[in-house]
Amino acid sequence: MFPYPSGTLHLGHLRVYTVADALSRYRAMRGNIVLQPMGWDAFGLPAENAAIDKEVSPEIWTERNIAHMREQMESTMLLGLDWSREINTSSADYYRWTQWLFLKLYEAGLAYQRFAFVNWDPVDQTVLADELIDAEGRSWRSGAVVERRPLRQWYFRTTVYSKSLLDGLKEIEGNEWRDVVQMQRGWLGTLDGTQIELDVNPVVSSEEQHTKEESCAFGVTGERVNVFTKYPGLAVADVISHIGVHPGSVYFEEQFRMPETQRGLNTSRKLILCSHHLTGNDGSFKLSLSSTTAASPWPERLAVAVRHPFTGRQIPMIRLPNSTQCETMAFPNQLSFNLKPHGKSLCLTDLLDLPPSDTKLTLLNSEDNLQPVDPASVPLDEVDRYAFVTSVTELNGVAVSHSAEKAMDALRRSGRGGYWSSELRTDWLVSRQRYWGTPIPIVHCRNCGPVPVPEDQLPVRLPPLHRPLKRGDAPLKDNVEWRNTVCPKCGEPGDRETDTLDTFVDSSWYYLRYLDPQNHREVCERRKAHGGLPVDIYVGGIEHAIRHLYYARFMAHFLYDLGITPCREPFSRFLPIGLILGQTFVEPNTGRYVAPTEVRKCQDSAGRTAWLEKRTGSPLKITWDKMSKSKLNGVDPAEVVERHGTELVRLTMLANVGPHRERKWQEDGVLRGIVNWQSKIGRLVDGLVELSKTSSSWVIRFGLEDPLYSHPINFRSAHEHIVSQVNHCYNDTFVLSAVIARLQELTDLLRKTAQSSGGPGPTSFMYLRALADLIVMLAPIAPIFACEMWSRLQIACNENTSSNVLDLLRSVESSDHNGFHPLGTWPYDLSKFALDQPFPVHSGCAELDIGSQNSRKVDEFRSTSN
Repeated sequence: MFPYPSGTLHLGHLRVYTVADALSRYRAMRGNIVLQPMGWDAFGLPAENAAIDKEVSPEIWTERNIAHMREQMESTMLLGLDWSREINTSSADYYRWTQWLFLKLYEAGLAYQRFAFVNWDPVDQTVLADELIDAEGRSWRSGAVVERRPLRQWYFRTTVYSKSLLDGLKEIEGNEWRDVVQMQRGWLGTLDGTQIELDVNPVVSSEEQHTKEESCAFGVTGERVNVFTKYPGLAVADVISHIGVHPGSVYFEEQFRMPETQRGLNTSRKLILCSHHLTGNDGSFKLSLSSTTAASPWPERLAVAVRHPFTGRQIPMIRLPNSTQCETMAFPNQLSFNLKPHGKSLCLTDLLDLPPSDTKLTLLNSEDNLQPVDPASVPLDEVDRYAFVTSVTELNGVAVSHSAEKAMDALRRSGRGGYWSSELRTDWLVSRQRYWGTPIPIVHCRNCGPVPVPEDQLPVRLPPLHRPLKRGDAPLKDNVEWRNTVCPKCGEPGDRETDTLDTFVDSSWYYLRYLDPQNHREVCERRKAHGGLPVDIYVGGIEHAIRHLYYARFMAHFLYDLGITPCREPFSRFLPIGLILGQTFVEPNTGRYVAPTEVRKCQDSAGRTAWLEKRTGSPLKITWDKMSKSKLNGVDPAEVVERHGTELVRLTMLANVGPHRERKWQEDGVLRGIVNWQSKIGRLVDGLVELSKTSSSWVIRFGLEDPLYSHPINFRSAHEHIVSQVNHCYNDTFVLSAVIARLQELTDLLRKTAQSSGGPGPTSFMYLRALADLIVMLAPIAPIFACEMWSRLQIACNENTSSNVLDLLRSVESSDHNGFHPLGTWPYDLSKFALDQPFPVHSGCAELDIGSQNSRKVDEFRSTSN
């Protein structure tokens, strides 16, 4: 459990936590060591904006919200949570280890800086993550049209792990993961190429000496540009003509263009349009020639270029203003090769004055392979027939068709790429220009560049705010005392990094900290990590199945390579929880939302149900939508619990609909059904209690003498089938609605064979066993009600002096009576409150003593019932 502390629980929280709580109680009753902790994903823009609106510091706002939500969970939800393991990402004790992980990624070459666009909200005056922008390019919060600004940003090289992440999906592949695995595969894409990092330098020539000085001011010296190619062999061998710069690239900006007097390509060439598919009326081919002035603007060389990492050749960067490519394309800087495109005779290389590569090609297995040929004369779709003649020793003489792996190896050794990835995915941008986040532990030194903060100086703490934040504030940049420091490497003055980390970094490893939350020496003791991982069940919203799961898996693979964790995949199972939908009332003419309290239900002239607004009498349109304040369709879980009680709300939340599907929240119908079912169970136990009061003892028959052994409804077979199905649902499918349905079947089976219906009732051991099983199997989803029923069952059975019925019911040794029983190993005595019984001690995990505060509530419940 790891919610954002918004301050108020909603029904979505209630559903997720109820499902997780039921599954953890089941596992605990099976004798497993169960860890169900709670933590808070507390950093981020929503908390910062809320604090600005409330004119308090984000720290105070977050602490208040956590305290309120914790109280709600303890008082209204009765969850079996281990609060001793509570973590908070905004606590220095936690983000110290987030910073430590950043340093480890930096040491491994997986954290780096480069120029990139950020999404700037001009109203909130802050940077937004991509997921906070709607389909129209507007901020989810302010509604402002988002601007794109170039900034130097921190990245994690997640694409290095693309193949590892794709291969890891085979470990968790199965029916339970099928949809989630497909989402992860779709996110990773087809790994058919590689990223290559190329150094960006100012263009230097005798005619352009001033450009060198201006370009240095751009800050490009030492920068790298990321490009993607499906032809690593051609790229490493330097069969490259230019880098095409599309509008989505920071290098498309005006500051990187040549002075107008030196953009000489505009008049130096003719624009040639040629197509074999363009024919005249007589069927003849036509060649179209026009002046370059007809194409405005013409592609132009920029004042920056990239340097080939193996040949040292300067490769031009070409601005492509007429590009139809989307501005948000993953790689707006694209490699172009000095080869003919498929089926065409001309390409951009032919039309621009670009420096040729020294690399040549020779034909393989042919007598004319002694004469090198210019790559520009070879069509791209025929290049596999050739071998390289190049100064790049790793590829000289190597067939193009066999060059990919050798090229990838050369790139890996040079630290410039060489890992199979997809053109859909770029590296993870982790910089955020806001206050409320984990400080990045880097010092910028004029002499040494970016220098990591030594581990013994962690955590780099957020400085306290002396006044509430306002829109557009940059408290880390403006806090000179905090920002000014000394370089850990040379001792000269330096500046702290003023960006903070994306909150996904905080939440990418929280599951590991749950195993060892009080450890101040290391992120997690290896013994505990190896004893507790992987996580058995990850319960969360379906929205977590892509981005969060992707980042958590990346971090888990990295932690495995560090030797901290025993497995690459952090989660054995993922259980996505569907949304809770609220009934929404809309005035169809205006689109105005109407609160349910302002709606009345009636019937129209045809006898159909109609909904009218009380104030105007206007008919309303009804839809089911995700609950939100703006749509006036939200439900306060505290109010629902106050009206109906925790257990009834739990059962209602679980009934009828599987946890992975959307749930339309309707109280009346489902609640009535659950109340009726509980009443039926209560009457079955009442019958046993009444029998114990009127008869000092009763004869219980077993085996062939059991009245239900040969009963027409085949009681034993039906009982066995229900128990097996319930165990399957709890253990394998997690469809708790099916658990309730099967238990309702068992309730009806018991009612048909009760003494009040003319059956043998408690004189049959099979009947008693089935009644006990019903209560035991009910315990994970309704623990208090099951406790009460078991206590009354125990009282009734203890009144029987002829035999110890409870011992018989608890027995798991006798194969004659209950050898078929797959739940016979449940060790808990349900006469006690389940959460008050500590879990057994296990290597790598401390004893979990949870739920002590809830026992008082159970005692109050019992005294009220009595």
